[in-house]
Amino acid sequence: MRLLQTLLAFVTGAIAAIMWLERQAAGDRSRPASPAQPEPASPPPAPEPVVEQVEVPDPEQESRIAELEAELAEQRSLRTPEPGEAHPGVDAIRAARTRALELERQLLQQSDDGATRWFDVSPSADDLIEAAIEYLPQVAVRVQPDSIDPSDLWGVLGAMQEFAAASGGAWFEFDGDFARWCAESGHPHALDPDVPGTDEERPTFAVEAKVNRSGQMIVPTFVAIGEHRCYYVDDVAGETGRMHIVGLV
Repeated sequence: MRLLQTLLAFVTGAIAAIMWLERQAAGDRSRPASPAQPEPASPPPAPEPVVEQVEVPDPEQESRIAELEAELAEQRSLRTPEPGEAHPGVDAIRAARTRALELERQLLQQSDDGATRWFDVSPSADDLIEAAIEYLPQVAVRVQPDSIDPSDLWGVLGAMQEFAAASGGAWFEFDGDFARWCAESGHPHALDPDVPGTDEERPTFAVEAKVNRSGQMIVPTFVAIGEHRCYYVDDVAGETGRMHIVGLV
């Protein structure tokens, strides 16, 4: 009897051990696997060194520009003395004006900005108004230049720009008289003296409200371009500070 009890106890213990082992194996299978460890990231590439282009000024060019600017200032002071100073004379003004223009051209050639002047371009009839806005800031074209040769008209507009630029604040620069400026200034871009004229019929044209509040104005002054007439209003000393092209007939 005691032997049977011992045998039963042994079998029971063996069964319990087997069940325990199965539970342990099942737990290992249900347990999630450990996440894989990420590989260490490689360091970012070192930035390439930035090589800054430094322009070395040309001493000879800088010296030449300084000389031209000094001479240009001297020529401009000759043609724009204070009202109390003696007038330098028409001939001296003509020479100073011509020399100043040449100096300005030389300065443009020496500088690196490559600025374009109005006499360096030749706009077509379709592009003339836009070109005037860009290169002739003191000339306003209020009409479409369809019937006139654009190169002839461009020369007239350029002369008006030079007149307006010369008349700004200078007490002896023929303010308000473009025809006289063309006849007496000696400017290389001035028109032939017999080209500007006055229309005795005194026609009326539409103008900007800043030129005349009514929007209409009698405009007798014109420039002859072949068989055509280019009527203009001089408002350089007025609110707009411009020459206005108001009629092409």
